[in-house]
Amino acid sequence: MLDQFLKTVKGGLLEELTGKTEVDKGKLDGVAEVVTDTFKSGLMDKASSGHLNDIMGLLGKGGSSSPLAGSLMNSTVSNLVSKLGLPKGIADKIGAIAIPFIIDKFNGFTSEKGKSNEDGVKDILGDLLKGSAKDKLLGGLGKKLGF
Repeated sequence: MLDQFLKTVKGGLLEELTGKTEVDKGKLDGVAEVVTDTFKSGLMDKASSGHLNDIMGLLGKGGSSSPLAGSLMNSTVSNLVSKLGLPKGIADKIGAIAIPFIIDKFNGFTSEKGKSNEDGVKDILGDLLKGSAKDKLLGGLGKKLGF
């Protein structure tokens, strides 16, 4: 479900970035790909290590200024520079636009159709939380969320 969410967000992200950065329109698809892959990797790392409270920190007010959001922004900037060769200043600008945009959409997606944030996170990360990652989550927040 996370992949579906990111596919949906990618189109809106392209629109959000168009004209707000110095990146050629033809290269924005690659930028959106790096940004969404980085977001996914960041969530997967936190989920697989049992740090769902960090993911929950993205939800609600202040989510874009949470420690995980900062980490996602730093990773995004680093990946844009290393993978696409963008100048750091442009990558910083993209990160400052893209990560809050995705977090905002993530908030809406996890709480859609009257679901609680916890149920929404469980749904969106369900495919990722199988096998050993699921076993790691049997205590604490993972158990609270029903993993």
